[in-house]
Amino acid sequence: MLTLRYDPTTEIKSPIPKIDINQINNRSDAYPFPKDIERELRSIIKNNVSRLDPKRISLALSTGVDSNLMLSLIRDEYPKLDIKCISVSFDETSEAKYAKKIAESKDTDFSHVSIDNPIKDLPLLISIIKEPRWNLYQYYFIEKSKQFSNVLFTGDGGDELFGGYTFRYNKFLKLFTQDDNWKQRACSYLDCHERDWVPDQEKIFGENVRFDWSSIYALFRVYFDNQLDPLDQVFLADYNGKLIYDFVPTNDKFFNHFGVTGLSPLLDHKIIDMSFKIPPHVKFDRKSGTGKIQLREILSNLNSKNIADTKIGFGMDLKRLWSRNAKEIVTSTLSKASIFRDKIINRDFYEGSIKKIDETQDVRYISKMLQLLSLEIWYKMFVTFEVSTKYML
Repeated sequence: MLTLRYDPTTEIKSPIPKIDINQINNRSDAYPFPKDIERELRSIIKNNVSRLDPKRISLALSTGVDSNLMLSLIRDEYPKLDIKCISVSFDETSEAKYAKKIAESKDTDFSHVSIDNPIKDLPLLISIIKEPRWNLYQYYFIEKSKQFSNVLFTGDGGDELFGGYTFRYNKFLKLFTQDDNWKQRACSYLDCHERDWVPDQEKIFGENVRFDWSSIYALFRVYFDNQLDPLDQVFLADYNGKLIYDFVPTNDKFFNHFGVTGLSPLLDHKIIDMSFKIPPHVKFDRKSGTGKIQLREILSNLNSKNIADTKIGFGMDLKRLWSRNAKEIVTSTLSKASIFRDKIINRDFYEGSIKKIDETQDVRYISKMLQLLSLEIWYKMFVTFEVSTKYML
């Protein structure tokens, strides 16, 4: 959890299937085209709307391709359906104003949720998720959607299935060589997720926790110890990792908490199967660095476009968050932390990281301090029972 942001060794009930290497090895030369994907997405949307028959739906909207595509397809199929678009931001430099333009262009209502201090809500969010996580922005748009409808559409899955993490692909391909063994490829893959860990990661843990990078690398062996295209290996690791163990179960817990039916057509089993039949070069153009090529083509044919293609995706400015309120909350909460007392986390690492942030404003260490804060809250709630689930910071 403190190195990958999720734990792939746990048993979870995932609503989406795992994908194995054989599904890619058995890929034929005839792969789905954008028109095939669009046809299936329309069918999924119509089946769900027909089944649920909502008077109004909510839709989580950013300025990215995925949510824009969902909105365009739903509006095209249902010109009169009452749609409430919801965008969440954590600072003034948000993409909400662009998302509002997209919503208005499709004749939908728009609601903007602005969260000044998401850290103060961590105890509540962790009590629902029951895991030591801090980046739980989903809570806010799911909570807001409940005010309008019990049905919420999202564009989840587009990045993992259709090649949206272009900055990671570019970095991985630069690090990659044909002579690399699986361990070197796994290491390169983790280098592309460097905000999840810090250079001195092994110093985080106390005497009662053993940490070994080799055990982390071994979790990815199945994805990189094969003859697949290097980007197919990355797609497999992304899908079978963060999507299955982090994003999807976290969303589901919030959906269940609020009694909301969450629908992500891009994560329908048929779309997942179609996506892995598509070769990487069709999803991601290495020369231009453009991803989600097929989804973009569908969107273009719908006379739609994402107005600001520098999608933030409900993200937040960690430096700003730290200086405004996170530092005070972290240092006051962890001053006498149980995770130090019980030698789970090394206090010296924590204190050194606080100084490092003061000197460099390194966002990787800010993220790690927020992870430790989440761990402390979770530990006291569910391990030592020192605080109740109604605990407040």
